[in-house]
Amino acid sequence: MEYSLRRVRTDELDWLCQLNEESYRDVVIRQFGSWEEDFQRKVFYDQWKVMRPAQIVVCGDARVGVVSVEPRKDYDWLQEIQIKTEYRGQGLGTSLMQRFVAKARSRNRPLRLQVLHQNHRAKLLYQRLGFVEIEPLESHFLMQIE
Repeated sequence: MEYSLRRVRTDELDWLCQLNEESYRDVVIRQFGSWEEDFQRKVFYDQWKVMRPAQIVVCGDARVGVVSVEPRKDYDWLQEIQIKTEYRGQGLGTSLMQRFVAKARSRNRPLRLQVLHQNHRAKLLYQRLGFVEIEPLESHFLMQIE
């Protein structure tokens, strides 16, 4: 699937909040038992105040997702990857992840991410791409690929 990336515009935060709910609601309910709307919206907007290089994933004229990868001291950090439901399972997530892995490798840096314990689909994708769990956290797995 062909796609392009562009910077997030400030007028897209409500769309991103909806995408966030679409991406995480079921996983959060499985892991924590409920989706507290006010709490989740606060977490989302607080996160976006500090999120750095976030980009919208575009296919044709459609916004289909968001990604954010941040260079840190010793590694690159995949802060976020979210794909709209109707675009999942078509290779887009794999293609995006391969792009970020290749970029990190070209700079001789590992790529790290964290995934909620109950986000089985995402964890399987990461494992299929070669990520390994490097540390279990309270609610997430910390994963890395060299």
